[in-house]
Amino acid sequence: MLHGDDKQLKARARDMLIDGKTFDEIKKATGLRPKTVKRIQAEIAKRF
Repeated sequence: MLHGDDKQLKARARDMLIDGKTFDEIKKATGLRPKTVKRIQAEIAKRF
């Protein structure tokens, strides 16, 4: 799990989503909850 503040972890998760990583890979790398990752994904999706 990455260590850092919430903004850094969310930015890392955002980059991983853009790169096409799975929820499991993102959770292992950042420790973020699936609900948080889905929110980040929704933010990305509304821009396209």
